[in-house]
Amino acid sequence: MAQASDCAACHTAEDGEDYAGGLTFETPVGEIFSTNITPDTEHGIGNYTLEEYTRVLREGEAADGHNLYPAMPFPSYARLTDDDIKALYAWNMHDVEPSSTPNRESEIPFPLNMRWPMGLWEEIFSPLEPWQDTADKSADWNRGAYLVQGPGHCGSCHTERGLAFQEKALTGDEEGYLGGAMIEGWRAFNLTPDIKDGLGSWSEQDIVTYLSTGNLKGKAQAGGPMADVITHSMRHMTDEDLNAMAVYLKSLPALNGKGEQGEAVNDDDRKAEAAKSSEKQADDKGSQDTPQVATRFNQGAPADDVLLLRGQPLDKRPDDEDLIGQLTEATPGVRLYLGHCAMCHGADGAGTQDGYYPSLFHNSVTGSVYPDNLAQAILNGVQRENNGHSVFMPAFDTSLTDDELINLMDYLENRFGEGHQAKTLATPDTRRQQLSDKLEDWRGE
Repeated sequence: MAQASDCAACHTAEDGEDYAGGLTFETPVGEIFSTNITPDTEHGIGNYTLEEYTRVLREGEAADGHNLYPAMPFPSYARLTDDDIKALYAWNMHDVEPSSTPNRESEIPFPLNMRWPMGLWEEIFSPLEPWQDTADKSADWNRGAYLVQGPGHCGSCHTERGLAFQEKALTGDEEGYLGGAMIEGWRAFNLTPDIKDGLGSWSEQDIVTYLSTGNLKGKAQAGGPMADVITHSMRHMTDEDLNAMAVYLKSLPALNGKGEQGEAVNDDDRKAEAAKSSEKQADDKGSQDTPQVATRFNQGAPADDVLLLRGQPLDKRPDDEDLIGQLTEATPGVRLYLGHCAMCHGADGAGTQDGYYPSLFHNSVTGSVYPDNLAQAILNGVQRENNGHSVFMPAFDTSLTDDELINLMDYLENRFGEGHQAKTLATPDTRRQQLSDKLEDWRGE
């Protein structure tokens, strides 16, 4: 249950002792730091009773009475059953090594750092009760709903928050649940079964594979906060639990609200349009084709422009612009790709056969209209643990100037994110300005 709840990801700092806290969280009003949850009696929670432990998990109220900031996902942990809280308490008190690491005070300035308003916040924005099965749903659905809504606290990242930093929805019965949001500079994507913007093109087994490994070849790879979730939580869970989560996710109402491939329309409209297109193709060709809907998972194609530049002097470009896709600003990006990316991802961007080095076309990061995850992966790299091996991509934060980052991203989006070509080529300066405007956020300045 501790792994399902992903305790380690937030309560273990880099190079710190397990569960001793100290991890930094950026909030709109200042930095806060995760706390020591080891059974140390001075700096940790070693003096907590089961009642106090239950209260802090479900209500966000510490043993001394102060209220926690909602970076702690107590609105989701309110779903935890009594038995699971007892099991967590026993684990926390007996299996975790005590650490004397002191807690750090938040850097939120006065008067915003006052805790008493958090009690009112909890009353208003944390309405969930401990989980009870829904009688007319399957055992898998109930188990999956419990894990997603409760210990997995998926909505903490994948559901948009309101002005008071509250999740706008806490269950699938509420509009906007798991429709996608920004978290720590990364885009947490739409998890609903929307065929275009969400996981509508994924099977239940696809979801299980991604959650257990962080990699779904030809579609998506986990980086940033999601890589931490895979490393500390999902890869340790049973296939039965992961399958239950997939069953629940596929049952949610499909949300179109983020428009990751242009104007959002609902699933029924998309399927109807795809069917009409397929019927027209059948009339033209005399055969019935499978409807193809453009998603962020099926954009782009292998590149040939990098091969054309190999062996050429740095001050020379191909004479025939057609060979580089009519991208008049792309030559700097092509050369940057050749120097920084091609060794792992291949000259054509296809990656490796086993998917360890992912393809850059048919990739959710290059296929999304949100550039944030692409920038974060380039600047900060990717690191996660898989069952049996580590996955690593180096960070290029200190290797690329701002202009080089924009040139590289512009090339990657246009070459491997085919859906962007019309927009970017029509107004390249506008798109480049959009990227430039976000540089300070991406570099943490």
